[in-house]
Amino acid sequence: MGYYPTPVSVVERVKSFLKFPEERVTVLDPCCGEGLAVKKLVEGVNAKTYGIELDKRRAEEAKENLNHLLACGYESVRITNNAFSILWLNPPYDFEKMDEDAERANERKEKTFLMNTIKYLKVGGILIYIIPQVRLSKSIAKTLSSRFENIHVYRFMDEEYEAFKQIVVLGVKKKRNGPYETEYLNLVQVPSFNLDELPQLKEPIYQVPAGENVSLFKSKTIEIEELSKEVKESPLWKKMREMSVAGNGGLKRPPLPLHSGHLGLLLASGCLDGLMGEGEDLHVVRGKVIKIITTYEEIKGDFIEERNVESYQVSIKILNRDGDIITLM
Repeated sequence: MGYYPTPVSVVERVKSFLKFPEERVTVLDPCCGEGLAVKKLVEGVNAKTYGIELDKRRAEEAKENLNHLLACGYESVRITNNAFSILWLNPPYDFEKMDEDAERANERKEKTFLMNTIKYLKVGGILIYIIPQVRLSKSIAKTLSSRFENIHVYRFMDEEYEAFKQIVVLGVKKKRNGPYETEYLNLVQVPSFNLDELPQLKEPIYQVPAGENVSLFKSKTIEIEELSKEVKESPLWKKMREMSVAGNGGLKRPPLPLHSGHLGLLLASGCLDGLMGEGEDLHVVRGKVIKIITTYEEIKGDFIEERNVESYQVSIKILNRDGDIITLM
C-alpha cells in the first residue's frame, strides 16, 4: 500500500526545528501507519495526537500510540477545519519505475493528500511534508508556494536518503493565499537540486502554535465495533433494556384473574412456554403466532380477480408425558 514509515532519526531532526509552547498542541497525521512518527515527535510535549490509517493491522497498532485514531481512508472523515498545530504528511507513494500513466496517477495521489488536508491546519500551523525528491511537481510547488511561507526543504540523511530518495518540506501556513514567485521557482527546481542534508539544529526556527479545539473527528464509515461500543454506552439503549427486559422475579401475579383472551396473548408471546402441571398432568407447552394467507377469487367480466387476505392465529402445542403432541388452534 505504498507504506514507507519515517525513520526515527529523521523525526528527531525535524523536532529540532520546532519550538513547542507550554499550551497544548494538536498534531494530525492523515496516513499515520503505526503512529510511531508522531508519537516520537511529541515526546515530552503537551500534545494531543490524531491519526488516520486505512490498513486495519497498522490502525490497531496506532491506537496504542496516538490519542485518537480513525481506521479508514482520509477521504471518509469529518474533521474540524483550521484546528491543528502541526500537519505531519507522509502520503503513500511508489518508487518503482512505472509507465507514464502510473507516474501521473501517483503524483496526483500525493497532491490530493496535500490539497485535501491543508484545510485542517490552522493559520500559523506547521506543515511537515515528506515525499520523494522527484515527486515535487510543478503543481505541488504551486500549492506549497501559494499556501505556505518560510519554506525549507532538505533531503534525508545519507543512509536514509539512499533507500528512498525522500525529502522533508517544512513551512508555515499563510493567513492569506497568494502566489509567491521566488518560492515557486525555488521549489520547482527541487527535483534537480543537490539538496542539503536535514540538519540537527541547536535552536529551533519554527514556533508551533497552540492547538484549537478539535470538536469533530469522526469517520463517515460505520464500523461495527465502534457502533457496538456507542450502543452499549447509549442512555437510550439502557432505558430500552429497563423497559423491555423482565426482572429476575419473572411474571408478577396480576391484580385480577385473566380471561381467555389474556391467556391466549401470554401463550402466543411465549411467556408461558415450558413445563406446566405436575404428576400425571405434567406437560410441556409451546405457543406461537401463525400467519395465514387466504386467497379469494371473484369473477369480474372476462377477468378473475384474486385477493390475498392475511390473518394471524395463535397456535399452542402440548407435549404430554406419553410423547403425544397436541395442537390447539
